[in-house]
Amino acid sequence: MHRRFARLGVMSTSPSRPKGLLARGLKLVGRLTSPETRTGKVFSKAERGLTKVSAKLNESPTWLRISGGLMRSGLNLRIRRQALQEKALQALRLPAVSDVESMRDQVRRLNQQVEALGSQLELVVELLERQERSSKTVGSRSESPSPEPVTRRHGT
Repeated sequence: MHRRFARLGVMSTSPSRPKGLLARGLKLVGRLTSPETRTGKVFSKAERGLTKVSAKLNESPTWLRISGGLMRSGLNLRIRRQALQEKALQALRLPAVSDVESMRDQVRRLNQQVEALGSQLELVVELLERQERSSKTVGSRSESPSPEPVTRRHGT
C-alpha cells in the first residue's frame, strides 16, 4: 500500500512539497482526481455515471413525488418539534424562542421611539437657544420676539 501511494505522489518528500496542511490536502485531491492518474479516471467515470443517474431521477415524476413528500414530512416534523419545545419551555416557565423574538422586536421599537424623542428634544433645545439668542440681541425692547414655527419630525 505504501508503494501505491508513493507512486501517486501522496507520500513524496520532495522539497517542493507545500508546508500547509490545507495546501497539501488540496494538492492530494488534485492528484487523485486528475484524469491522468488511474484514480482520476475512475473518479471521472463515476462522476459521469452519477450525473446520468441523477439527471434521470430529477426528471422522474415518481422520484419528485417521493422526494417532495419526504421534504414536506421533514418540514412538518420540524414545525411540530419547535411547537413541542415551546410548550415544554412555557411549562417550565422559561422563555421560548418566540418569546425572545417578541422581546427583541419590542426593544427595537422602543429604541426607535427613544431615537425619535432624542431628535425632537434636540430640535426643542435648538429652538430655545435661538429664542434666547434673539431675546438677548433685542435688548431692552418691550416687545418680545415671536417664536419661529416648530416643524415636528415623527418616526425618525
